[in-house]
Amino acid sequence: MKALLVTAVAATLAVGCGSDPPPPAHRTAAAPVPLTRVQACHLLLGDLARNQGVPDIPTLRRIADHVTAPRMAAYARTAVKDIDHTGVAPVPLELLRDECARIGVPIPGR
Repeated sequence: MKALLVTAVAATLAVGCGSDPPPPAHRTAAAPVPLTRVQACHLLLGDLARNQGVPDIPTLRRIADHVTAPRMAAYARTAVKDIDHTGVAPVPLELLRDECARIGVPIPGR
């Protein structure tokens, strides 16, 4: 009886080791796509044009989370915090405008 149990366990393990791995789970969310400095500036420019010069928090968060330039990400994060606390973010937005102007994407002031 003991030999039969050992044989059954060994057979089960052998079958489990030789089988193909399960297929990968279907991914529903796309991987985040990094933004270049130019793409982030165009995103901000379009957002400000659509909203009559008022930045949109989701757009600023997208820039903060995905731009490859750390300084621009920091300015966008600061803008989100300032808007959350005071409703405006003149200094970080001006710094973002300056960064964009340096790479050839002028963003008009309000």
